[in-house]
Amino acid sequence: TGNKNFNQAVETVWAQWSKEILLRRKLWCMAHAKIQDGESFGIIKTNNKLRHKVKLDIMLVEPEQVSTLYGAIYNQPGHIDGIKFDEFGNVESYEVLKAHPGSQFAGILNYQSEDVPARLMLHWFLLRRPGQHRGVPEFRSTLQVGASSRRWREATVAAAETAADISVWLKTNMPPDNEADPVQPMSTMPFEKRMAVAAPMGWEPSQMRSEHPNATYEAFNKAQISELGRPKGMPYNKAACDNTNNSFSGGKLDQLTYYATLDVEREDCSDLVLDKLFDEWWREAVFAYGWNTDPETPPSHTWDFPRHPVADEETAARAADIRLRNRSEEHTSELQSPCNLVCRL
Repeated sequence: TGNKNFNQAVETVWAQWSKEILLRRKLWCMAHAKIQDGESFGIIKTNNKLRHKVKLDIMLVEPEQVSTLYGAIYNQPGHIDGIKFDEFGNVESYEVLKAHPGSQFAGILNYQSEDVPARLMLHWFLLRRPGQHRGVPEFRSTLQVGASSRRWREATVAAAETAADISVWLKTNMPPDNEADPVQPMSTMPFEKRMAVAAPMGWEPSQMRSEHPNATYEAFNKAQISELGRPKGMPYNKAACDNTNNSFSGGKLDQLTYYATLDVEREDCSDLVLDKLFDEWWREAVFAYGWNTDPETPPSHTWDFPRHPVADEETAARAADIRLRNRSEEHTSELQSPCNLVCRL
């Protein structure tokens, strides 16, 4: 708004309310569920136990709970599992089961459901196809990579353990007809540290060589990690948390694709979660604090996300100074704390 003091007051109230309902923690959970389950849901509800004047809260629910009671609905246009649409494809409401289908309370509640208006449901998923209304796991294309990596690691460990378990191996080059001392197959003998060993006549003792992990293990593991992180634009050094083989500039350049992907994620979060949440919060806050403004028309605002980590602060500061001097960038959030999400009016 045009009133700087009022803007600051609203931002302060929002920050206090966000802290009260643990908004950061819930957004973090929604972001992870979106990747793992393909979508995340949060219901905006009234929580009278909050100490803040604004009594709105967010209740997170599993995607399985957003489902049509007793299965699919046939011959009802605009009704997809758990979601009801109008004739233009706009979401009207969500069907939410009162208990998770797999919980112990599902039978007690007899699979009861409630209709949640679309304005009170935060539904965040990655839209990849026209007409898509529900999400799918974002790592679906690389799920088998994790399984093969585990099998490779377990096979390598098993081979190393097998080599370690058999400390001495007896072998003979004598043909079967010659007179070598008899030794039963797979027989064992006691073994002590630093003792001299006399093998039976015709037999030669040898040590098992540990050949695992072999020379290809590290390369294979690196390729697997790189492929796993690809759906989210993550380079190897980001996915593995390892910059050992990167130069200083190479480590910075490799992360550009990830940060670009993260910017898109943040915009998606703003559109589907934060803006919807702010609309409801504004309506409640206007009445709670008696602000002389329209509760149905939230002011123009933007979301000031934490800036991306900078490896060379001095170079970044010089670049920001140049942009400010030539007026190619307004001074917004270069100096903000890198751990807070705030609303700017």
